[in-house]
Amino acid sequence: MENLDLKVKNEDEAVIALKELYRTYGYQPYKMSKFEEYDLYVENKNFLVSNDIITFNDFNGKLMALKPDVTLSIIKKVKTSDDTEKLFYHENVYRTLRNTREVREILQMGLECIGEVGIYETGEVICLAAKSLEALTDHYVIDLSHMGFVNGLLSAAGIDFSERAELMNYIKEKNSHDILQTCEKAGIDPAITKKICYTASLWGSFETVLPKLKEISVNAETEEAIQELEAIYEILQINGNCDHMRIDFSVINDMNYYNAIVFQGFVEGIPVNILSGGRYDKLLERFEKKSGAIGFAVYLGLLCQYVISPKTADAQIVIYYDENTDLRELAKAVKRFTETGYRTTVYRKGCGKNLRCGRKYEMNGGRLVEQ
Repeated sequence: MENLDLKVKNEDEAVIALKELYRTYGYQPYKMSKFEEYDLYVENKNFLVSNDIITFNDFNGKLMALKPDVTLSIIKKVKTSDDTEKLFYHENVYRTLRNTREVREILQMGLECIGEVGIYETGEVICLAAKSLEALTDHYVIDLSHMGFVNGLLSAAGIDFSERAELMNYIKEKNSHDILQTCEKAGIDPAITKKICYTASLWGSFETVLPKLKEISVNAETEEAIQELEAIYEILQINGNCDHMRIDFSVINDMNYYNAIVFQGFVEGIPVNILSGGRYDKLLERFEKKSGAIGFAVYLGLLCQYVISPKTADAQIVIYYDENTDLRELAKAVKRFTETGYRTTVYRKGCGKNLRCGRKYEMNGGRLVEQ
Protein backbone atom coordinates (compact mmCIF):
# COMPACT_ATOMS: atom_id res chain seq x y z
CA MET A 1 0.00 0.00 0.00
CA GLU A 2 1.53 3.28 -1.18
CA ASN A 3 1.58 6.77 0.36
CA LEU A 4 0.25 5.68 3.76
CA ASP A 5 1.92 4.26 6.85
CA LEU A 6 -0.58 1.44 7.39
CA LYS A 7 -0.48 -1.42 9.89
CA VAL A 8 -2.15 -3.83 7.47
CA LYS A 9 -0.81 -5.05 4.13
CA ASN A 10 -4.11 -5.47 2.35
CA GLU A 11 -7.89 -5.49 2.57
CA ASP A 12 -8.05 -9.01 3.99
CA GLU A 13 -5.76 -8.15 6.91
CA ALA A 14 -7.90 -5.08 7.65
CA VAL A 15 -11.06 -7.20 7.78
CA ILE A 16 -9.45 -9.71 10.16
CA ALA A 17 -8.23 -6.93 12.48
CA LEU A 18 -11.64 -5.23 12.64
CA LYS A 19 -13.56 -8.47 13.15
CA GLU A 20 -11.34 -9.30 16.11
CA LEU A 21 -11.85 -5.80 17.54
CA TYR A 22 -15.65 -5.92 17.30
CA ARG A 23 -15.88 -9.44 18.74
CA THR A 24 -13.73 -8.32 21.69
CA TYR A 25 -16.48 -5.83 22.61
CA GLY A 26 -19.28 -8.38 22.25
CA TYR A 27 -20.56 -7.44 18.79
CA GLN A 28 -21.95 -10.35 16.78
CA PRO A 29 -21.60 -10.89 13.01
CA TYR A 30 -24.63 -10.09 10.88
CA LYS A 31 -25.06 -11.43 7.34
CA MET A 32 -27.58 -10.23 4.80
CA SER A 33 -28.70 -10.73 1.23
CA LYS A 34 -27.04 -8.91 -1.65
CA PHE A 35 -30.35 -7.30 -2.58
CA GLU A 36 -33.54 -5.81 -1.13
CA GLU A 37 -36.84 -4.54 -2.47
CA TYR A 38 -36.33 -1.29 -4.36
CA ASP A 39 -38.92 0.56 -2.24
CA LEU A 40 -36.68 0.31 0.84
CA TYR A 41 -34.09 2.54 -0.78
CA VAL A 42 -36.23 4.89 -2.82
CA GLU A 43 -38.23 5.80 0.31
CA ASN A 44 -35.02 6.65 2.18
CA LYS A 45 -32.88 8.14 -0.59
CA ASN A 46 -31.58 11.01 1.54
CA PHE A 47 -30.03 8.49 3.92
CA LEU A 48 -27.91 6.98 1.14
CA VAL A 49 -24.37 8.03 0.25
CA SER A 50 -25.25 7.78 -3.46
CA ASN A 51 -28.59 8.46 -5.16
CA ASP A 52 -27.94 5.81 -7.81
CA ILE A 53 -29.72 2.53 -7.13
CA ILE A 54 -29.03 -0.52 -9.31
CA THR A 55 -32.31 -2.35 -9.97
CA PHE A 56 -33.57 -5.57 -11.56
CA ASN A 57 -36.82 -7.56 -11.70
CA ASP A 58 -37.02 -10.93 -9.96
CA PHE A 59 -38.89 -13.89 -11.49
CA ASN A 60 -42.14 -12.68 -9.93
CA GLY A 61 -41.79 -9.26 -11.53
CA LYS A 62 -40.95 -7.52 -8.25
CA LEU A 63 -38.50 -4.62 -8.57
CA MET A 64 -35.37 -5.38 -6.54
CA ALA A 65 -32.12 -3.51 -5.91
CA LEU A 66 -28.51 -4.44 -5.26
CA LYS A 67 -27.92 -2.97 -1.82
CA PRO A 68 -26.26 0.48 -1.88
CA ASP A 69 -26.35 0.59 1.94
CA VAL A 70 -26.15 -1.86 4.85
CA THR A 71 -27.78 0.03 7.74
CA LEU A 72 -31.22 0.20 6.08
CA SER A 73 -31.23 -3.58 5.62
CA ILE A 74 -30.34 -4.15 9.27
CA ILE A 75 -32.97 -1.70 10.54
CA LYS A 76 -35.64 -3.30 8.38
CA LYS A 77 -34.97 -6.79 9.78
CA VAL A 78 -33.94 -6.17 13.38
CA LYS A 79 -36.60 -6.68 16.07
CA THR A 80 -36.71 -3.84 18.57
CA SER A 81 -37.22 -4.65 22.24
CA ASP A 82 -36.09 -3.56 25.68
CA ASP A 83 -32.82 -5.35 24.96
CA THR A 84 -29.81 -4.04 23.01
CA GLU A 85 -28.45 -5.71 19.89
CA LYS A 86 -24.78 -5.23 19.04
CA LEU A 87 -23.99 -6.25 15.47
CA PHE A 88 -21.11 -5.92 13.04
CA TYR A 89 -21.02 -6.61 9.31
CA HIS A 90 -18.59 -7.17 6.47
CA GLU A 91 -20.45 -6.54 3.22
CA ASN A 92 -20.12 -5.25 -0.31
CA VAL A 93 -22.38 -2.42 -1.44
CA TYR A 94 -23.11 -1.55 -5.05
CA ARG A 95 -22.99 1.88 -6.65
CA THR A 96 -22.65 3.29 -10.17
CA LEU A 97 -20.08 5.67 -11.61
CA ARG A 98 -21.87 8.74 -12.94
CA ASN A 99 -20.00 9.25 -16.21
CA THR A 100 -19.54 5.64 -17.32
CA ARG A 101 -22.55 4.08 -15.53
CA GLU A 102 -20.14 1.32 -14.53
CA VAL A 103 -21.23 -0.67 -11.46
CA ARG A 104 -18.76 -0.51 -8.58
CA GLU A 105 -18.63 -3.06 -5.77
CA ILE A 106 -17.33 -1.43 -2.58
CA LEU A 107 -16.26 -3.28 0.55
CA GLN A 108 -17.79 -1.79 3.69
CA MET A 109 -17.39 -2.87 7.31
CA GLY A 110 -19.06 -1.45 10.37
CA LEU A 111 -21.24 -1.98 13.38
CA GLU A 112 -24.64 -1.05 14.78
CA CYS A 113 -25.85 -0.78 18.38
CA ILE A 114 -29.66 -0.89 18.44
CA GLY A 115 -32.04 -0.81 21.41
CA GLU A 116 -31.36 0.84 24.75
CA VAL A 117 -28.67 3.30 23.69
CA GLY A 118 -27.40 5.58 26.45
CA ILE A 119 -24.28 7.62 27.16
CA TYR A 120 -22.09 4.57 27.71
CA GLU A 121 -23.18 2.87 24.47
CA THR A 122 -22.63 6.10 22.55
CA GLY A 123 -19.16 6.50 24.01
CA GLU A 124 -18.35 2.86 23.28
CA VAL A 125 -19.32 3.17 19.61
CA ILE A 126 -17.26 6.35 19.15
CA CYS A 127 -14.36 4.62 20.92
CA LEU A 128 -14.68 1.65 18.54
CA ALA A 129 -14.74 4.01 15.56
CA ALA A 130 -11.42 5.41 16.76
CA LYS A 131 -10.02 1.95 17.46
CA SER A 132 -11.10 0.85 13.96
CA LEU A 133 -8.92 3.52 12.38
CA GLU A 134 -6.17 2.87 14.92
CA ALA A 135 -6.11 -0.77 13.77
CA LEU A 136 -5.26 0.54 10.29
CA THR A 137 -2.86 3.42 11.06
CA ASP A 138 -1.61 5.65 13.87
CA HIS A 139 -2.30 8.72 11.73
CA TYR A 140 -6.04 9.30 11.98
CA VAL A 141 -8.60 11.71 13.42
CA ILE A 142 -12.30 11.56 14.32
CA ASP A 143 -14.33 14.75 13.79
CA LEU A 144 -17.67 14.88 15.60
CA SER A 145 -20.53 17.22 16.39
CA HIS A 146 -23.99 17.11 17.96
CA MET A 147 -27.14 17.59 15.90
CA GLY A 148 -29.03 18.46 19.09
CA PHE A 149 -26.91 21.55 19.68
CA VAL A 150 -27.41 22.81 16.13
CA ASN A 151 -31.14 22.03 16.23
CA GLY A 152 -31.41 23.88 19.55
CA LEU A 153 -29.85 27.00 18.06
CA LEU A 154 -32.10 26.86 15.00
CA SER A 155 -35.17 26.31 17.18
CA ALA A 156 -34.25 29.48 19.07
CA ALA A 157 -34.09 31.25 15.71
CA GLY A 158 -37.78 30.44 15.13
CA ILE A 159 -37.48 29.50 11.45
CA ASP A 160 -39.39 27.09 9.21
CA PHE A 161 -38.14 23.74 7.91
CA SER A 162 -36.76 24.99 4.58
CA GLU A 163 -34.80 27.81 6.23
CA ARG A 164 -33.52 25.38 8.83
CA ALA A 165 -32.29 22.98 6.12
CA GLU A 166 -30.64 25.87 4.27
CA LEU A 167 -28.79 27.03 7.38
CA MET A 168 -27.76 23.45 8.20
CA ASN A 169 -26.10 23.28 4.81
CA TYR A 170 -24.26 26.59 5.32
CA ILE A 171 -23.07 25.50 8.77
CA LYS A 172 -21.75 22.32 7.18
CA GLU A 173 -19.84 24.44 4.66
CA LYS A 174 -18.66 26.89 7.38
CA ASN A 175 -20.17 29.55 5.12
CA SER A 176 -20.60 32.51 7.47
CA HIS A 177 -21.45 34.90 4.62
CA ASP A 178 -24.55 32.96 3.52
CA ILE A 179 -25.49 32.24 7.14
CA LEU A 180 -25.61 35.99 7.78
CA GLN A 181 -27.60 36.67 4.60
CA THR A 182 -30.14 33.91 5.32
CA CYS A 183 -30.58 34.97 8.94
CA GLU A 184 -31.04 38.61 7.95
CA LYS A 185 -33.60 37.68 5.29
CA ALA A 186 -35.51 35.51 7.80
CA GLY A 187 -35.49 38.28 10.42
CA ILE A 188 -33.59 36.24 13.00
CA ASP A 189 -32.45 37.96 16.19
CA PRO A 190 -28.88 39.28 15.57
CA ALA A 191 -27.72 37.70 18.84
CA ILE A 192 -28.86 34.26 17.66
CA THR A 193 -27.37 34.90 14.22
CA LYS A 194 -24.01 35.63 15.83
CA LYS A 195 -24.16 32.36 17.79
CA ILE A 196 -25.01 30.35 14.67
CA CYS A 197 -22.02 31.85 12.83
CA TYR A 198 -19.79 31.19 15.82
CA THR A 199 -20.92 27.56 16.02
CA ALA A 200 -20.08 27.04 12.35
CA SER A 201 -16.54 28.28 12.99
CA LEU A 202 -15.87 26.06 16.02
CA TRP A 203 -13.17 23.43 15.65
CA GLY A 204 -10.80 21.81 18.13
CA SER A 205 -10.39 19.44 21.05
CA PHE A 206 -13.14 18.70 23.58
CA GLU A 207 -11.16 20.65 26.15
CA THR A 208 -11.05 23.73 23.90
CA VAL A 209 -14.56 23.69 22.40
CA LEU A 210 -16.82 22.59 25.30
CA PRO A 211 -16.34 25.84 27.31
CA LYS A 212 -17.17 27.84 24.17
CA LEU A 213 -20.39 25.88 23.65
CA LYS A 214 -21.46 26.69 27.21
CA GLU A 215 -21.04 30.39 26.47
CA ILE A 216 -23.48 30.29 23.54
CA SER A 217 -26.06 27.79 24.86
CA VAL A 218 -29.59 29.14 24.36
CA ASN A 219 -32.10 26.55 25.59
CA ALA A 220 -32.69 23.11 27.11
CA GLU A 221 -31.83 21.36 23.84
CA THR A 222 -28.38 22.94 23.59
CA GLU A 223 -27.78 22.31 27.31
CA GLU A 224 -28.65 18.63 26.91
CA ALA A 225 -26.27 18.33 23.95
CA ILE A 226 -23.42 19.90 25.94
CA GLN A 227 -24.04 17.55 28.88
CA GLU A 228 -23.96 14.55 26.54
CA LEU A 229 -20.71 15.73 24.94
CA GLU A 230 -19.17 16.17 28.40
CA ALA A 231 -20.23 12.67 29.48
CA ILE A 232 -18.88 11.13 26.27
CA TYR A 233 -15.62 13.04 26.76
CA GLU A 234 -15.16 11.36 30.15
CA ILE A 235 -15.56 7.91 28.58
CA LEU A 236 -13.15 8.74 25.75
CA GLN A 237 -10.58 9.99 28.26
CA ILE A 238 -10.65 6.62 30.04
CA ASN A 239 -10.17 4.81 26.73
CA GLY A 240 -7.35 7.12 25.68
CA ASN A 241 -8.85 8.26 22.37
CA CYS A 242 -9.05 12.00 23.01
CA ASP A 243 -5.83 12.95 21.24
CA HIS A 244 -7.45 11.82 18.00
CA MET A 245 -10.82 13.55 18.57
CA ARG A 246 -12.01 16.98 17.43
CA ILE A 247 -15.34 18.75 17.74
CA ASP A 248 -16.23 20.21 14.34
CA PHE A 249 -19.73 21.45 13.51
CA SER A 250 -19.14 21.11 9.78
CA VAL A 251 -19.92 17.44 10.45
CA ILE A 252 -23.70 17.50 9.94
CA ASN A 253 -25.98 14.75 8.61
CA ASP A 254 -29.58 14.78 7.40
CA MET A 255 -31.80 16.01 10.25
CA ASN A 256 -34.61 13.69 9.09
CA TYR A 257 -32.52 10.70 10.17
CA TYR A 258 -29.89 11.82 12.70
CA ASN A 259 -30.70 13.33 16.08
CA ALA A 260 -27.59 13.54 18.27
CA ILE A 261 -23.91 12.64 17.88
CA VAL A 262 -22.56 12.42 14.32
CA PHE A 263 -18.96 11.79 13.34
CA GLN A 264 -16.50 11.16 10.51
CA GLY A 265 -13.08 9.53 10.45
CA PHE A 266 -10.08 10.58 8.39
CA VAL A 267 -6.71 8.98 7.68
CA GLU A 268 -3.63 11.05 6.91
CA GLY A 269 -2.93 11.14 3.18
CA ILE A 270 -6.56 10.64 2.08
CA PRO A 271 -8.54 13.87 1.47
CA VAL A 272 -11.99 12.35 2.14
CA ASN A 273 -13.47 10.57 5.14
CA ILE A 274 -13.17 6.77 5.22
CA LEU A 275 -15.48 6.38 8.24
CA SER A 276 -18.92 7.83 8.87
CA GLY A 277 -21.44 7.33 11.65
CA GLY A 278 -23.85 8.75 14.15
CA ARG A 279 -27.01 8.30 16.15
CA TYR A 280 -30.04 7.72 13.94
CA ASP A 281 -33.11 7.19 16.15
CA LYS A 282 -35.19 9.11 13.60
CA LEU A 283 -34.48 6.47 10.97
CA LEU A 284 -36.02 3.82 13.22
CA GLU A 285 -39.06 6.05 13.71
CA ARG A 286 -39.60 5.94 9.93
CA PHE A 287 -39.88 2.17 10.29
CA GLU A 288 -42.27 2.64 13.25
CA LYS A 289 -39.70 1.19 15.64
CA LYS A 290 -39.32 2.89 19.00
CA SER A 291 -35.69 2.37 19.86
CA GLY A 292 -32.30 4.02 19.89
CA ALA A 293 -29.57 3.31 17.35
CA ILE A 294 -26.00 4.36 16.71
CA GLY A 295 -23.38 2.94 14.38
CA PHE A 296 -20.71 3.60 11.80
CA ALA A 297 -19.25 2.27 8.56
CA VAL A 298 -15.59 1.95 7.56
CA TYR A 299 -15.10 2.23 3.80
CA LEU A 300 -12.27 -0.28 3.38
CA GLY A 301 -12.82 -0.37 -0.38
CA LEU A 302 -12.36 3.39 -0.51
CA LEU A 303 -9.19 3.19 1.57
CA CYS A 304 -7.66 0.59 -0.72
CA GLN A 305 -8.65 2.46 -3.88
CA TYR A 306 -6.73 5.49 -2.70
CA VAL A 307 -3.76 3.57 -1.41
CA ILE A 308 -3.41 0.93 -4.10
CA SER A 309 -3.32 2.62 -7.49
CA PRO A 310 -1.87 1.15 -10.71
CA LYS A 311 1.45 2.65 -11.68
CA THR A 312 0.17 2.72 -15.25
CA ALA A 313 -2.71 5.06 -14.37
CA ASP A 314 -2.85 8.42 -16.12
CA ALA A 315 -3.83 10.01 -12.81
CA GLN A 316 -4.93 8.90 -9.39
CA ILE A 317 -7.79 11.41 -9.35
CA VAL A 318 -9.77 13.12 -12.11
CA ILE A 319 -12.26 15.96 -11.53
CA TYR A 320 -14.91 16.85 -14.12
CA TYR A 321 -16.47 20.32 -14.27
CA ASP A 322 -18.91 22.34 -16.42
CA GLU A 323 -20.01 25.94 -16.99
CA ASN A 324 -21.90 26.01 -13.67
CA THR A 325 -18.85 25.03 -11.62
CA ASP A 326 -17.49 27.42 -9.01
CA LEU A 327 -13.92 27.64 -10.32
CA ARG A 328 -12.55 28.82 -6.98
CA GLU A 329 -13.87 25.66 -5.31
CA LEU A 330 -12.47 23.59 -8.20
CA ALA A 331 -9.04 25.12 -7.66
CA LYS A 332 -9.27 24.45 -3.92
CA ALA A 333 -10.15 20.80 -4.55
CA VAL A 334 -7.20 20.32 -6.90
CA LYS A 335 -4.89 22.00 -4.39
CA ARG A 336 -6.16 19.75 -1.59
CA PHE A 337 -5.57 16.55 -3.57
CA THR A 338 -2.17 17.49 -5.01
CA GLU A 339 -0.84 18.68 -1.66
CA THR A 340 -1.60 15.25 -0.19
CA GLY A 341 0.48 13.61 -2.91
CA TYR A 342 -2.14 12.52 -5.46
CA ARG A 343 -1.68 12.96 -9.20
CA THR A 344 -4.78 14.95 -10.11
CA THR A 345 -6.13 16.06 -13.48
CA VAL A 346 -9.16 18.16 -14.49
CA TYR A 347 -11.45 17.76 -17.53
CA ARG A 348 -14.66 19.33 -18.76
CA LYS A 349 -17.62 16.97 -18.51
CA GLY A 350 -17.79 14.82 -21.62
CA CYS A 351 -14.01 14.81 -22.09
CA GLY A 352 -11.38 12.41 -20.76
CA LYS A 353 -13.72 9.42 -21.06
CA ASN A 354 -10.90 6.93 -21.68
CA LEU A 355 -8.73 8.23 -18.87
CA ARG A 356 -7.19 5.56 -16.66
CA CYS A 357 -7.47 6.75 -13.07
CA GLY A 358 -8.11 5.61 -9.53
CA ARG A 359 -11.02 7.86 -8.52
CA LYS A 360 -13.40 10.18 -10.35
CA TYR A 361 -15.16 13.29 -9.02
CA GLU A 362 -17.61 15.80 -10.42
CA MET A 363 -17.99 19.44 -9.41
CA ASN A 364 -21.67 20.11 -8.71
CA GLY A 365 -21.70 23.90 -8.46
CA GLY A 366 -19.35 24.42 -5.54
CA ARG A 367 -19.48 20.86 -4.19
CA LEU A 368 -17.18 17.95 -4.98
CA VAL A 369 -19.20 14.76 -5.57
CA GLU A 370 -17.67 11.32 -6.00
CA GLN A 371 -18.88 9.39 -9.03
